[in-house]
Amino acid sequence: MSTNSDGASSSIDVSKTRKAVLLKIYFLAQTFLLMTVCLVIWRPLKISIFSKMVGAASIPTAKLFSLLFIIPMILFYSVLVDVLRRHQLVYWFTLFHGIIGVIFYLLMSHPVYGIQNTLVSPNRWTGWAFYFFMESFDAFFATTFWAFADSICNPKDARNYYGYVVAGSKIGGIFGAGGLYLILSHTSTSTHLSLIPNSLLFGSCALFVAAFSIYILRKNVSRGYMHGYEAVYQLEKTKEKTERSWFEILKSPIDGLILIIKTPYVMGIFSLCVFYEITVVIFDFILALNADATYATVGGMTSYYAFYYLIYNLIGLGVTLFGTTPILRVLGLRWSLFVFPIICLIFLIITLISPTTGVIFWVLVGLRAFNYALNHPTREVLYIPTTKEIKFKAKAWTDAFGSRIAKSFGSAFNVSLRSVSPAVAMFSSLGLSLGLTFVWIIIVYFLGKTLQDAIDNKKIIGEILTSDKN
Repeated sequence: MSTNSDGASSSIDVSKTRKAVLLKIYFLAQTFLLMTVCLVIWRPLKISIFSKMVGAASIPTAKLFSLLFIIPMILFYSVLVDVLRRHQLVYWFTLFHGIIGVIFYLLMSHPVYGIQNTLVSPNRWTGWAFYFFMESFDAFFATTFWAFADSICNPKDARNYYGYVVAGSKIGGIFGAGGLYLILSHTSTSTHLSLIPNSLLFGSCALFVAAFSIYILRKNVSRGYMHGYEAVYQLEKTKEKTERSWFEILKSPIDGLILIIKTPYVMGIFSLCVFYEITVVIFDFILALNADATYATVGGMTSYYAFYYLIYNLIGLGVTLFGTTPILRVLGLRWSLFVFPIICLIFLIITLISPTTGVIFWVLVGLRAFNYALNHPTREVLYIPTTKEIKFKAKAWTDAFGSRIAKSFGSAFNVSLRSVSPAVAMFSSLGLSLGLTFVWIIIVYFLGKTLQDAIDNKKIIGEILTSDKN
């Protein structure tokens, strides 16, 4: 009798746990969907507005300056990590960028400061300001969402459900980019002058609703199911009771950078981000120049990029539904890390064989689709058995600063190739990208080995360093 009672109780507990986990995943997917709707609407505007206000030739310069702009933003974000709770960081990101998006909606609607003024000049400061605003949005978009998701999910949740979270993002991308493309491609150029500012306003509204989605998540999922990796949760609870010295408080903004330098595991994740961004930035510039030469207006160029984002989100959704979750389940967390760099290697070899503009377009579509659908969820798993400092601070330096270093390097590389022939530039770019991909595969081997060891033995990566500083 007692056995039956225990069995029934156990069955109820399992059912309750599964329901709570699924509800958590549902709200994470919904939040990611809403944030991605904004992302795919704003990103096409970033390049098109800058190109038609400031000039496409200034894109490498803007990427170089964005590195200087993003450093104080990371320092500020690192302070927020110490001051705010995990969910409050998501509130900060969505509400801050949503409000600034409304301000740019007003600026872009202005007849002099906005897109109605067709003058292309390096002195169009609204174009520069919008580009740097979008750099801030891009830099902290994935960092903020995935750091929160990693902190409330355990390795089993990630293996079984991260694919569905990304699927929510891809559905949002399809609706956002697809809607923008259909509207712009079926309306007149004069109508675009009002549609593009309204797109900024729509994106802001999506961010506001995403913040509300996190609020509903916390209201409906009990705290017991929001621990994530239990060993890390218990460590953080202990550290909350420990007072920090003034030196530790002053050092806090650069803790993430220190962790990257001191922790080989985190440096490995940092390098993965850098290698991918260098490769993409090199070929993105070729695509931007071609689009700028082909389309004369902001609306036309935005429509082109909206189509680009629509296609890679469609492909990404297919990869997510039929590839990401099965790959994670069949290969496991460790070996799944190899899939994306091998795909990159195949795409680069295809480009080497046929280096045409059309091939570059589809290779970039494929790289972005597989990056967001497969590489992101598998790479994020690397953060699950790490401390809060690594999840938030080191991750911010990796995603924001690391990607900007990579973009700056890629832009400098593009600038250095201006004086050579297109053929030499193309093969130099491919040679660099192929070399980085081979190193990437080697690093992934050691990262996967460390990850598996941590999970198998319930270790916390970064615990020794953080306990030393306390």
